[in-house]
Amino acid sequence: MKILFLGGFAASQVEWIAPIIESDVETEILADDRDLQRVAAALGEVDIIVSEAWRTGMPAAPRLKLLQLPVAGTDRIETAELPPGVTVCNAYGHEMAMAEYAVMAMLVWSHRYFDIATGFRSGSWRDSGVMNGPLHREVSGLTVGIVGLGQVGRETAIRAAALGCRVLGANRTISSPPPGIAQVFPLADLDQMLPLCDIVVLCVGLAPETRGLIDARRLALMKRDALLINVGRGAVAEEDALFAALRDGIVGGAALDTWWRYPTPDEPDVRPSRHPFHELPNVIMTPHCSAWTEGMARRRGADAARNIDRFIRGEPVLHIIAKT
Repeated sequence: MKILFLGGFAASQVEWIAPIIESDVETEILADDRDLQRVAAALGEVDIIVSEAWRTGMPAAPRLKLLQLPVAGTDRIETAELPPGVTVCNAYGHEMAMAEYAVMAMLVWSHRYFDIATGFRSGSWRDSGVMNGPLHREVSGLTVGIVGLGQVGRETAIRAAALGCRVLGANRTISSPPPGIAQVFPLADLDQMLPLCDIVVLCVGLAPETRGLIDARRLALMKRDALLINVGRGAVAEEDALFAALRDGIVGGAALDTWWRYPTPDEPDVRPSRHPFHELPNVIMTPHCSAWTEGMARRRGADAARNIDRFIRGEPVLHIIAKT
């Protein structure tokens, strides 16, 4: 069996995946997936591809049977462009890191950590109890609403509940509440959950029904001092509406790790939005790094490697997202 790691990101994951594969395989790495001549030559000989993207205009891959994503997100896969007979699987292992990030954002925001630390570095004791400074909040006792109860949402719920939060959830499918969650709302009833929450965490992927899910109307339903955390996808929130709501005090603040614009080889330092979120004092912003930990790389690499072995041995594969 021959495996091709295709694209810059997949090439960067070889060290986490290839050494764990137990089966006898031949491995090729092609980091530049824009060189279609080289891509065409490689695709003609591979049975398995590791890549997070498959776009219109890709050369023929007549032997391809498994497309293993080294990530969980599937929004860069154009399934209709794949040849027939291909199984597409994603990989997990990111959920614990992302849940920790969400809880970190809750704590940093509620305790005004950045403001207080910055003030003290500049020599001011104004936030100290010895100076009778302004009180800040605790996370314990707050109501946290989690939109999307997949693996990230569930891990976030467990951690928020452990801090003493009342945790609500909204999900496309409804079952008994997962551990740590007091009540689950159908996603169609999100309007009922939002006004109850001090913190809202977006953990959903991008799909037609979630694009623009958090719009101006729903932002107006939230508490004026609420915190919105987005570790899902940027476009789950409407870009214009969110900037206006944060600028105008419709919601208290946001911690944003996912965005509407991303760097390209031609524009590596692009701003993440057409709006100046970086100028808003009530925004914590990070460059899509909530999952980017060593633990995630180990878990996700092992997940992908085990799936490749299962496929080669003829066993049922895991995390199937499509079959062509």
